[in-house]
Amino acid sequence: MDPDDRIMPNPRAVFRELSEGSGGVVLHLDTAAYHGVNETGAYIWSLLDGGATVGAVLERLRADMEGAPTSLDEEVTAFVHALSERNLVAVEPARASATPDGDA
Repeated sequence: MDPDDRIMPNPRAVFRELSEGSGGVVLHLDTAAYHGVNETGAYIWSLLDGGATVGAVLERLRADMEGAPTSLDEEVTAFVHALSERNLVAVEPARASATPDGDA
């Protein structure tokens, strides 16, 4: 996953936070399937509002997490991939959002 790839929450996915420190759940409205996320997953979901880039999410996590693990990039990428597989988010490649240079 490229740092400039944009993560877009599926408009048919609804997030609800559980009690303090318990994470949250994402409900896919079309399948009625609930997907539980831990506290970090809930925080990542909150960062996706408006379609954040992978790089922006990682930067924010590093700034907000004391002692972020060296495996943070891989763990976030795996989490986003799992959300994508469940159709809870779409990952828009950076090159797809680039404007063409006029060559046809």
